[in-house]
Amino acid sequence: MTTVNSMTNVNFTTTCVIVSSEKSFEQVTSAIETIVSQADNALLRQLKRLDTNKSFDQVKNAVESMVGKSGLTILVDFELGGLLTSQSGKRNKSKLYIIGNPLIANQMFEQNPGVGLYVPLRLFVYEDFDGKTRVTYDKPSSLLGQFQNEEILKVAQMLDQKLENVVTMVA
Repeated sequence: MTTVNSMTNVNFTTTCVIVSSEKSFEQVTSAIETIVSQADNALLRQLKRLDTNKSFDQVKNAVESMVGKSGLTILVDFELGGLLTSQSGKRNKSKLYIIGNPLIANQMFEQNPGVGLYVPLRLFVYEDFDGKTRVTYDKPSSLLGQFQNEEILKVAQMLDQKLENVVTMVA
């Protein structure tokens, strides 16, 4: 048996959004955690098991119970400030959120499972060297546009709007 491996390189342009806020790092992260609710990870682990006998409606109801007013949920967050310090020994304030909505992601997965590299989404909050809080993310439509699929792009543009709404509210 002969196995032939192939590698494809896809070049595309991504749009990174960086929003500056006069609010403190703590105010911004607290607002994000209010608007984008924390996922119930125990429930998610139960739902993702392949041998679960849950119907789609049961999974849908469970996921809908986790999403905040934004329609998104925080799947994971990483407080990076303790890990990252400047050479001066000053602790950096930074937090990475992995956010999404499995029901929205599923709409794109059905078109192309490769979208899994880009969803869930990443939202990064940090205090810059000038003391300003910054919120940054890559626009989903720019990341997912590479798939050249109208259905994926339509969902990605909706995610663009959801992220913009969240960032506008918190910043």
